[in-house]
Amino acid sequence: MRWGLAEKYLTRITGWRPTGDGQGSKTDWWGYFPVAWVAAVGISITLAASVQSYRWEKRQVEIAFREAAQERILVVQQEITHALNIVQDIASFFDASAIVGRRDFRKFVGPALKRYPGIRSLQWVPVVLAADRSAFIDQARRSFPPFRIIETTPSGEPVESGERPVHYPVLYIQPYSSNKQSLGLDLGLDPIISPLLNEAQSTKEPAASQGISFDSETGEKQGVVVAIPVFFENEEDNDAINQPPLEIRGFALGTFYVENIVERAVRNLRSAGIDIHFYQIDAAGEQQLLYTHLSRLRRGKPLDTESPSLSYGELLSAGNRQWQVICNPAPGKFETEITNSWIILAGGIAFTALLSIYVGTLIGWARQVRQEVDVRTSQLWETVQDLNREVAERKSAEQELQSLNETLEQHIASRTAEADRRAQYLEQFAYVTSHDLKAPLRAVSNLAGWIEEDLNEKLDHASKEQLALLRDRVRRMHNLIEGLLEYSRVGRTSEPENEVDTGELIKEIIDSLSPPKGFRIKVQEDMPTLYVDRLQLGQVFSNLISNSLRHHGGEKGKIRITSEDLGEFCKFSVCDNGQGIDPKYHDKVFMMFQTLNSGDVENSTGIGLALVKKIVEEHGGTIRLESDVGKGTCFYFTWPSRRPAA
Repeated sequence: MRWGLAEKYLTRITGWRPTGDGQGSKTDWWGYFPVAWVAAVGISITLAASVQSYRWEKRQVEIAFREAAQERILVVQQEITHALNIVQDIASFFDASAIVGRRDFRKFVGPALKRYPGIRSLQWVPVVLAADRSAFIDQARRSFPPFRIIETTPSGEPVESGERPVHYPVLYIQPYSSNKQSLGLDLGLDPIISPLLNEAQSTKEPAASQGISFDSETGEKQGVVVAIPVFFENEEDNDAINQPPLEIRGFALGTFYVENIVERAVRNLRSAGIDIHFYQIDAAGEQQLLYTHLSRLRRGKPLDTESPSLSYGELLSAGNRQWQVICNPAPGKFETEITNSWIILAGGIAFTALLSIYVGTLIGWARQVRQEVDVRTSQLWETVQDLNREVAERKSAEQELQSLNETLEQHIASRTAEADRRAQYLEQFAYVTSHDLKAPLRAVSNLAGWIEEDLNEKLDHASKEQLALLRDRVRRMHNLIEGLLEYSRVGRTSEPENEVDTGELIKEIIDSLSPPKGFRIKVQEDMPTLYVDRLQLGQVFSNLISNSLRHHGGEKGKIRITSEDLGEFCKFSVCDNGQGIDPKYHDKVFMMFQTLNSGDVENSTGIGLALVKKIVEEHGGTIRLESDVGKGTCFYFTWPSRRPAA
């Protein structure tokens, strides 16, 4: 009976209950689970952010490379089109003129030869039937007496061409000084040019040859020949059903160096570190290297044997032919920058380590406090047992109860003093811990500033933004520590109550907050004068007003502050016409570390409204809010209305 009363009595006083052995060790280990969770989440987020930063940098490099490659391919295509247009102009010139003399041809092609150094030769090749050969030679010798139709022997010697049904002699060719040996050459015997002429005649469209090697002053070069057919005008009715085919007059030919076309196209572009490879595609679909343009930024470095990290290709049209163009970066160009990823990784790991240490320290101290409470509870339990034995020994229930009450009062006083000492010790620990946490935070902030100062010219805009974001996170951690200290002091420190004009207090707070120009704050005229703790009441109004300004959601707004006398309490309200709060979040806003917006958007610690709630409730008041999305927000709180004596 006595044991049951003692257990019931101790349970009501301390909440202590006997526990079995073997559970404390497991509970202690599980107590550190939040530290492992914080570390795992922090490292996971850091790794994800670092990988994402690397992927973003790589994607930007790929975009820049692709744009630069497309720009070069475009200008090369334009230059090829210009070259084909030169031959097309010659064909149009002969098509529009019944008779074109040698001097007329030289004057016509002269400007093109001056503008385009990539032209090896421009030619006019008429179609001469065997029956018209003598008349054609006589006509040609009027402007060039030595003219004759020739062919080359296997040894390369020019000889008079034999009789054939059709001849394709070169009648005009420019520049003449470097191509005089080709004048009069029957191209119908050339194994490369002859199929080209037949293709152009049959399709009645421009035709381009495969790549041909030519000897030049600088060595062997790859070139192409372009042929455009010219027909006699058909005098028959164009609408006739049985219209005869057009009779071929000749061909306008242009021979171009691929190297000169490409280099002329890209010479005015800014060097970007891109090598361009041109491949010709034969009838079987196989690719053969035609020309390689090496970037000026290579600075003599040879071509890489390994596969490039980046590659971009397109098909170019060269008459009826297609070239495969492959672009690759030069060594050391278009490489992904990993500095930002390493900065994010190092900063995230450092921040995670600090936060894990902080959480572990808090858990350790909480565990120590629990152990101390258990020890004291156990001692109190033993004391109660002693008291029960003393009650059993005493005969007088009244004396036993008196003795027990005296003993309990002594122990309660002792425990109260002990609890006060522990509270002071915890407060001192909070200050020391905050100081130790602020020091590495300042070091991280200073390090970020030094990095930005020392590498200012080397860091790109994205890196500077990352460093600014790191300093902002350090500043938020500092504000979070300050908020926690301020929250822990509520109820343990207080100012003496004085006569305070709440209207003047609110005006001072508004002046200190410096609201934006677009905001108007209206305060009720007859605000009460109370005996209150000026500092803590000011904290409540300051947090509520700044909360309305910060989370209003617009550039202009109105805030209204009123009061109402409820007898023993005064009811105050702070209302705004901002974006409002969804009712499902009304309880969340008063919780520690809870914000409704992303931490990257607003510099909020999530402690302000929790601090307001604690201050109001410590003074015996209540606080609530009324709000809905798009309808503004009103905070209502009550405060004891101890008024000054009249």
